[in-house]
Amino acid sequence: MKPGVGYITIQQFCTFHRCETIVVEEFIEQGICEAQRQQEIVLIPEHQVPRIERALRLRNDLGVNSAGIDIILRLLDRLERQRHRRVEDWGDFELG
Repeated sequence: MKPGVGYITIQQFCTFHRCETIVVEEFIEQGICEAQRQQEIVLIPEHQVPRIERALRLRNDLGVNSAGIDIILRLLDRLERQRHRRVEDWGDFELG
């Protein structure tokens, strides 16, 4: 475990979101999200929770399979990085 990072168990996540652990385990196996194992316990880093929630929505609401979810989330990540870059570029300009 990384110091300073909060974790929840896969069981906590799945109980809250009313989903089967096998679904989230599939996301982890497919590389859609990250998790760590401590013996038999699967721990999800706090920062991965929104990603898994998105993946669940894509799966449950739109019927997207794991391969499609991976592609969609990678594209969304790319768009987010580009958006942040554009915002940072505006910092190079001074007003006045």
